[in-house]
Amino acid sequence: MLQELKIRNFKSFRDEVELSFEPTGNDRYNSVVTMPDGVNLLRFAVVLGANASGKSNLLDAIEFLHVFWNKIPMTNDDGTDVQPFLMRSDALSHDTEFEVKLYIDGIRYWYQLVINPEKVCHENLYVYLSDSPTKVFSREDVNGISKLNFNPDLVKLSSAEVEVMTMNCLRNMSVLAVLKKVNVSVPYLDNMRKWIDNRMLPLQSGSFTSLSHDVKRLLADSPEFREYLMQFAKEADFNISDIKIQKMVALFGHTVENESGVENYFLPESCQSAGTKRMVELESLIYTQLKRQAFMCIDEIEASMHPNLMEYILTKFVNSRDNHSQLLVSTHYDPILKDIEDIFGKDSVWFTEKGKDGNTTLFSLADFKGLNKLSSIHRAYMNGQFGALPNVLV
Repeated sequence: MLQELKIRNFKSFRDEVELSFEPTGNDRYNSVVTMPDGVNLLRFAVVLGANASGKSNLLDAIEFLHVFWNKIPMTNDDGTDVQPFLMRSDALSHDTEFEVKLYIDGIRYWYQLVINPEKVCHENLYVYLSDSPTKVFSREDVNGISKLNFNPDLVKLSSAEVEVMTMNCLRNMSVLAVLKKVNVSVPYLDNMRKWIDNRMLPLQSGSFTSLSHDVKRLLADSPEFREYLMQFAKEADFNISDIKIQKMVALFGHTVENESGVENYFLPESCQSAGTKRMVELESLIYTQLKRQAFMCIDEIEASMHPNLMEYILTKFVNSRDNHSQLLVSTHYDPILKDIEDIFGKDSVWFTEKGKDGNTTLFSLADFKGLNKLSSIHRAYMNGQFGALPNVLV
């Protein structure tokens, strides 16, 4: 589970910002999981802000790491694809920095990355086997060559294995990606590699014009998922009685009542609304996420969806018990603040705001004092008490 993310000099984030999944107070909701060392972590967080305020860029930072940890470039000259903050004259002289703290199998990991568009400057991984972090490996760029250093007290590698790792570590790739190329086992690094592969899902964004191949395959192969989806459709009051896959084409069953009585019809997915297809896609992702107890980001979760359905989906997720899955979403839909105390707590709410200098700041609702004295947090937000509102000239 993700504990915190720090980013600096990435897209619209010029200065360091921190997103934390640690609650600041007592959260009585099902969205809290306690780690073996006693640290509490939230399962859900939402980011609100005006258009172009940087909400999507925050989720893009996580997706960049996800892609970078898997990317195997062909040559040293392919670049890293990182995008620094460009709204300053000396933009390319500043490196981009990421820090991630997460729990894997109950152990806390601390990952650090300093990178620019050409190469990785520094990369480090620590684990907390006690109250203090212990280094697993460090990596630095020396004249365009990656130099790897493994902690011999924690990582028992032969000189030949270290050489193989070093030879395959191009200056524009992660050490975590090297493990996909070589037949070398590295303690703790292997665990993080497995977490990325199995418990970190790709960023989900935009609306869906058609169902993905993965969803159709899941519908075709998993009676359990079809039952899960049909139960969800029934509870959410969708007029869908069945979904079947024929030659990888989705057919939606609908029941109608007319002068002839009750009749059933199957219509192709092209006849379904964007909202229906988005519902099926999102529920397939959340079903997979809950099964894997994985981390997932959804950008603009309200897209093509009625607010009541969005709230219902979030309620179902948050109330799923005994699960270490985490969900981070962005939204323009400010009435979601009315769900505080009903679905999630104040610690789950974050805001983005972009200044005149183009820099995005990130701050938590929990940072504000006197929240318990407010009759309506949503009304306070709309009155500008928290900022992060669009400046509309009338």
